[in-house]
This record gives sequence, C-alpha cells and structure tokens, in this order.
Amino acid sequence: MKVKLLPLAIGAAIAMPGVALADGPTVYGKVNVSYEMVDWNIELPSEDLDLDSDNWQVISNASRVGVKGSENITDDLKAIYQIEWGVNIDSGEDMSQRDRFVGLSGGFGTVKVGKFDSPLKKAQGKVDLFNDLSGDIGYVIVGENRLSNVIQYSTADMGGVQFNIAMQPGEEYDLDVPGQDAKDGPADAFSASVTFEQDGLYGAIAYDSEVGSSIKNPALDELTAMLDPDDAEDYEESFGVFSSRFDTLRLVGQYQMDAFQFGVIYQMAENSDEDVDGGSLEQDGYVLSAGFTAGSNLFKVQYSSATTEIDGVEQDIDVEALSLGVDHKLSKQTTAYAYYNTYSFEVSELDSGKDNLGVGIVHKF
Repeated sequence: MKVKLLPLAIGAAIAMPGVALADGPTVYGKVNVSYEMVDWNIELPSEDLDLDSDNWQVISNASRVGVKGSENITDDLKAIYQIEWGVNIDSGEDMSQRDRFVGLSGGFGTVKVGKFDSPLKKAQGKVDLFNDLSGDIGYVIVGENRLSNVIQYSTADMGGVQFNIAMQPGEEYDLDVPGQDAKDGPADAFSASVTFEQDGLYGAIAYDSEVGSSIKNPALDELTAMLDPDDAEDYEESFGVFSSRFDTLRLVGQYQMDAFQFGVIYQMAENSDEDVDGGSLEQDGYVLSAGFTAGSNLFKVQYSSATTEIDGVEQDIDVEALSLGVDHKLSKQTTAYAYYNTYSFEVSELDSGKDNLGVGIVHKF
C-alpha cells in the first residue's frame, strides 16, 4: 500500500515542532495571520477622483510550509536540500514557490543551486522588524528579491565574517534582433555580500549587478477593485510598476545592547538596462528601526523612505512608511502581535496612502 508521506509528515510536524523523519527531511513551517482594518486614500487629480476605501480583512502574511535536510557523504562533506511553499491561509488559493535548492556543504563552505533570497536581500539581517507585514521594507526600497536559476557560494564562518556570491544566467535566446542584447551568458546578473556578526554587532555590505527588481505601488490592487478594469490598466501603465535590472549598493548595521536593538539600512540603486522605457531610474533609500524588550514583549518602531528619480519625468517617486508595534511571546513557537502602519506613495498625479491597524498571531512548527 502506497502512503503519501508529505501530508502525514506535515500533520506530525504540527504536533511535534521541527520533527525530523527517520533518516529523512525535517518538516517545518510558519502560519502568520492577522485581522486588520485597512484604510486607503487615492487621489487622481487628472480625473478629479478622490477614492477613499476602508474595510476589515483577514490577511495571511507569508505563511509557509517546507521540508529540508542533509545527508553525510564523507566526514567533511554533506548534501543539503530545501523545498518551501507559500500558503495562503486566508483565501485557500494554491501554494506558491518560495526557497528551494540542492547543494553541498563542508569545510570549504557551501554551494547551492535553485531559487532563494539573494545575498543582498539576506544582508538586511534582522533590521526589518515588520517583515512580511504591510510595513515590510520591500514596499519601499528595491532589492528584496528571491532569485530563480541561481548558483551561490558562501564561505564558512571566519571569525564572524562570511562572504556570499550568487550568479544568475539570463537564459534568453539570441535571435539576432537589431538593438537587442540577449541575456544568454553564464552570469548575466550577480549578487554578493560580506557580513560580520559578533558580540551583538552585525554589519553587512552588499551589491547587486543587473538584478531584476521592481518599484511597485500597492494602490493598484485597490484601483482594480474600485475602477473599471480598463481604467485601472491605464493607471498601471503610467504610475504603477517600474521594473528593470538594477545595480544596487546596500549598507547594513545592527546593534543589540541588553534590552535595546537598533538597525539601519542605507542603499543606492540605479537601473542598468540601456533600453528602459521612460528613461533611467535612480533610487536612494534608507530604513531605521529600534526595539525594546521587556519580559515577553518586544516594543518596536520602524521608519523607511525612498526617493526615485525618473529621467524625463518632472515629479519623482516618493515612498514612506512608518510602523509601530508590539510582539508578545506566548511560547517558544507562538507570538501574538499588534501593529499600526502608515504608508504613502506619490508619483506624478497619483497620490495614494494606506493605513493598517491590526492584531495577529504567528506560530512556527
């Protein structure tokens, strides 16, 4: 009789957190769900429209399930693997891809191949105190990328210092089209970082070269729901998503001192494509975060801001986010939280603002 091991393993993992099957993978996951009041204000002066919308929502915040493990090949070499799916707890939609890779690890370091967060994204460390929520820094600055078709090498820890470099082939076909430069090489994009961690101090410097990223306006989802689809599409083309290959430099610092923690990210990015519609994009952005732990509670605040200059457009893209919150640890695996986030996105004649006030619970297994 055939037995489907994954569903059984997931069920066992919920009962026994971090369970490892005998001589097999560890099943793990995280369920993060919040109940929020979402308030939108969208102004479209050219259409003389001022759209206000507020409602209550149940939101799944990057909930996930996965399997991971390793196998010893020799005393100093092992195979490693991981496959992870995103799960929409609130809507019941199909699973989505998250990190997945296979690789080798030993005294020389680690080599892995697959789809996973870039070294530049991972360089943020724990500065983003509102990760996966509406205050996530990915809504403000570029570079928060999970890369597909990537090969990465990471050195072993060297007294708190580690080097990481990932390369990504473009996998395009050269069709000899005039003016088209096909990305068909072995490493058309790369991401690299150097990190240092010791005695409560964390620092990193990271760089992306020709890595695809986007500046997105979350107001587009709201416009699509409130306006005629054709009208919403017009705004998407004009104000919504600015995608390109970016060269990005990120500097990160974080310090833990007793009950206090402080973090900062500063980065500069510019598009590296020569044929981007609308001209060049240059973004300067930063993130500031602070936390204070009192017993089972973590009180936290975070501010992030970015300005993107668009060649040929009089008004820049200005994005800001301010978040306040508290996490209450119920157990080693379960945390309840409450938070407030205010977010603004301004470009050309489109001004949009969003406020989130909510409570939630996250359980890791």
